Amino acid sequence: MSLFTRKARHGVLFNLTSNFLQIARIEHLEEKPLDLREFAEFGPDDTGAWAAWINRHLGERRRGQYHPAFCGFHPPERVLIREIITPRRLTEPGYLPGLLNEHARVANTRDWMITALNPMDGTPLPPEGNPRHALIFALPRDAIRRTQEQLLKLGLRPRRLEVSTLGLLGALIRHRAQTGYAHAIAVCEIELNQTRLYIIAKDGVHVLNPLPHGLLSITEAAMKELDAPDAVIARRLLESPTEDLVAHGRKLTRVLSRHFKPAVDHFELKTGHRIDALHCTQLPTKLAWLAPALGTAVDLHLIEPDLAALMGEAGLKVSADGEAVSPNWLASLSLVSELAPPAEVPA
Repeated sequence: MSLFTRKARHGVLFNLTSNFLQIARIEHLEEKPLDLREFAEFGPDDTGAWAAWINRHLGERRRGQYHPAFCGFHPPERVLIREIITPRRLTEPGYLPGLLNEHARVANTRDWMITALNPMDGTPLPPEGNPRHALIFALPRDAIRRTQEQLLKLGLRPRRLEVSTLGLLGALIRHRAQTGYAHAIAVCEIELNQTRLYIIAKDGVHVLNPLPHGLLSITEAAMKELDAPDAVIARRLLESPTEDLVAHGRKLTRVLSRHFKPAVDHFELKTGHRIDALHCTQLPTKLAWLAPALGTAVDLHLIEPDLAALMGEAGLKVSADGEAVSPNWLASLSLVSELAPPAEVPA
């Protein structure tokens, strides 16, 4: 019978940022609800550890054999801006490249993927209707090719490859709607060298200018505050925080808050939207304690949706013998949240 029985296939959830790789095994892609196990987090350049994890949890692969993967990536060149567009001009070959060149200073857009999205739900805009706000999302195809080659070297064949920022914003939009939250939410995407800012309001997603500091600036601030001789030791101290260190977290995030607060205040004054909450993403799990420190520094309360509830609604589950999944996995889990919708309840 084994000759006629197809072996159930495992899959991989793979999300790479400038600060970490988050990876998990997807049990039996054909079964629903989708079961995720063996959650792990590695440094962004520790490819040897990535490969060892894949071999350990998915088995050694034969030549020419690949594991199916659902992947997120964050090329630094990516662009997301909000602009007023004329939808009927979307069919013109030079229309979106011209807007990208004008507002994001991308001179050569020939080999870029560019699309216009609805800022309310992220769906592509049709080429019809009156002028309206849109999110223009763009990234170079060369960045896509490089990531695909990297995945293939690891033995992964991506069934889906996307910038998980969009999925995260979608998850937070749904959370805001489901909870009836009345005010806007600020989203900080803390990268290594900068922090990208988004605002989720009643009229959709807004994009603010990036802050010129990221996780590297926080580490440099820790070197001074903790009298650490180098960045490696400072990072080690940040990853094992004492109560005293947590109590002084506002000092460590000051490099962000002193730029963040004026940006938020200006947005509120310009648009009339009131921002009351903050969500931080791309912080490694061991540094997640910095998120509430930043929230305190800018007088915003932290929003961390209930992952267990969200996963259940999306038809996902975590193995009962696994550890609790950190809230900073929300962006990664958004990559597979639409793969296994829950079964409809019979009438």
